[in-house]
Amino acid sequence: MQTRRSLRLSGYDYRQNGVYFVTICAYRHARLFGSIEDNLFIPNAIGRIIAEEWKKTAELRAYVGLDSFVVMPNHLHGIIAIFGEDNRGSQRIAPAESVIQKSGKLQAGLLGAIVGRFKGSVTRRVHELSPYRDLLIWQRNYYDHIIRNEKSLCAIREYITFNPARWVEDSLYIENNSDPVQC
Repeated sequence: MQTRRSLRLSGYDYRQNGVYFVTICAYRHARLFGSIEDNLFIPNAIGRIIAEEWKKTAELRAYVGLDSFVVMPNHLHGIIAIFGEDNRGSQRIAPAESVIQKSGKLQAGLLGAIVGRFKGSVTRRVHELSPYRDLLIWQRNYYDHIIRNEKSLCAIREYITFNPARWVEDSLYIENNSDPVQC
């Protein structure tokens, strides 16, 4: 059995206070979420659900804040801040090795758990739409970048803002990737 390579920074505690740039991709980079027209993202029903559930992420968790985000035809980019459930400032909450409980589930407050719950909420709502009961929506992981300073934060905000206008230049753009899902 082949072990999957982790995309996370080795030894980093993703529950500590911090700001993260995340990219969450559609399964096989399929254009499931809408289309780009005149340099603007036009969401379909799935794209609207994604935007709604992303916004709920902070509403449901007092220790999470959201900054800029954009839903694209086959991915979402967003900036997410974790303030720490216990307001300990930048103090490490636990060693990175102990972030998985004995049950094998990610602990609440961990970036991966937050992203996982978001993906699960979107999937449940999309599967309630009758033509999409068995649709595979998400790629298996997500990408993250730890934002360490204001300059980086500003550059990422700009990237997010102009991502729809630069769609054909985007590294996740695939020209002949299945037609957008219409709903």
